Amino acid sequence: MVDSSTRAVVGIFTYMDDALEAVKKVKAGNHEYRMYSPVPRHEIEEVTYPEKSPVRLVSLGSAITGCICGWSLAILCSLDWPMRTSAKNIASIPAFFVPGYEWTILFGGLGTLAAIFVFCKIPNVLRTAGYDPRFSHDKFGVVVACAGNQVDDVKKRMMDSGADEVDVRESL
Repeated sequence: MVDSSTRAVVGIFTYMDDALEAVKKVKAGNHEYRMYSPVPRHEIEEVTYPEKSPVRLVSLGSAITGCICGWSLAILCSLDWPMRTSAKNIASIPAFFVPGYEWTILFGGLGTLAAIFVFCKIPNVLRTAGYDPRFSHDKFGVVVACAGNQVDDVKKRMMDSGADEVDVRESL
């Protein structure tokens, strides 16, 4: 949790390379930061989040759970209410591929959607203190949370990185 003496230093950049340089400098200072971009770029992802996302593991786990649940439901229903046809097995494996496949897709999709919401913190109902509408139009933004005594150092790092504007707001 961020305390009340925390300030949000907002750097507004025209060029992505300058914003990425500012992020590298802020990360070196171990500050909490958030970067805004008008367009998705792989370079931003590589600098801000270099490790792989845990969403892929949640997707795999929920898909495997869906497959097990689909097969289990089909097999247990046929065992609970058997309809014998000739001398065929009640739990016939080929007949249960479709429910297993469908539940795999269902659980995998819903699990992935839920993981994206959780790990990306979506939806962000309240805009943070550092958001500027220009970040959705044509500017890149780096918002850094820092204590009141570190504001000047963070502002200097932003200006050295090529920020067009640096603004200090109450909190992040």
